[in-house]
Amino acid sequence: METQELEVRRRSETGKGTARKLRAEGLDPVLLSLEKRELERILQAAAGQNILIQLKIKGEAASEDQETVIVKEVQKDPLSRMLHADFMGVLMDQLITVEVAVRLVGEPTVALQEGAMVQQLRREVELECLPGDIPEYVDAEIAHLNIGESVHVEELKVPEGSRILTDAKEPVVVISAPVEEEEEKPEEEELGEEVGEEEEGVDKEKDKDKEKDKEEEGSS
Repeated sequence: METQELEVRRRSETGKGTARKLRAEGLDPVLLSLEKRELERILQAAAGQNILIQLKIKGEAASEDQETVIVKEVQKDPLSRMLHADFMGVLMDQLITVEVAVRLVGEPTVALQEGAMVQQLRREVELECLPGDIPEYVDAEIAHLNIGESVHVEELKVPEGSRILTDAKEPVVVISAPVEEEEEKPEEEELGEEVGEEEEGVDKEKDKDKEKDKEEEGSS
């Protein structure tokens, strides 16, 4: 995985809410200031969600430190403007756990021609690997699938030396059969039949009244 470079400056403030929370978790936070536009450029240019960044940390003195990190969290305002970013330091020879996106590869042509639907049930998997081996995606091959078939986590391929921590039996994608809709009688036709039956009933009543009038005239 390619490493991006980002210049930051160490801040001397302490006691902020985020820092207190990290200390409560047993972590040692370092507050940094950076050019938000530069970080946004790096994030937008990256194909995957996990990016290795080489921080060039400038302090009050002329000395400069360097540290390799990945972006843990980015907070944005309602207008999608960056407010805050959390980095997690990594060592290139130590395993880390990250969430990696699942990418569907291929197209189940035969199943789609029969009206099937492709349902992706899991879009990310938890992966343990070295920082330099983090893949942009974990691919799920679906071109060979027919209706009713699926791909499970255990069938996904990952780089050598990596392993998926997500439940191996969990389905990632399934090819669902087409849903058959029952044909309903048009509402207008049903309404027409009801009106016709009512009119027929009215005509029969009129005929009965006419016959009754004739009988009365004959008897008089």
